[in-house]
Amino acid sequence: MEERRRSPCQGRRRRRRRAAETALMDRKVRELRRLVPGGNAVPADRLLLRTTDYIVRLRARIELLRALSDLVAVTNHMAVAMPA
Repeated sequence: MEERRRSPCQGRRRRRRRAAETALMDRKVRELRRLVPGGNAVPADRLLLRTTDYIVRLRARIELLRALSDLVAVTNHMAVAMPA
């Protein structure tokens, strides 16, 4: 079986692509650190766990705020419907 030789360009392209992927990942991690409270204080693997926890808490807050908004809307509607 004949062994194929890679051209030097292929190795350089692969290294450049890997470097670009690493740079992109680094940018994304920096952005997460900026967005997630306490993100600067943890390593990247823990940052992902903290991010998922943060998303869950944000969703819970949204649900709570929607429920409160609905309650206020109903209360306001009842106050308008029943003048004093």
